[in-house]
Amino acid sequence: MASKTKRTELIRKHKKAGSGTKRKAALRNKGTTKSAKVLFKD
Repeated sequence: MASKTKRTELIRKHKKAGSGTKRKAALRNKGTTKSAKVLFKD
């Protein structure tokens, strides 16, 4: 049987995956704002 620590780590890992941690971080860090050229058609 897996140790209590391993079980806890796995639960946390799945919880983070389920809540979309990586996707949310990507949205925060990789800017989604359009450039001035795109917005104002220069």
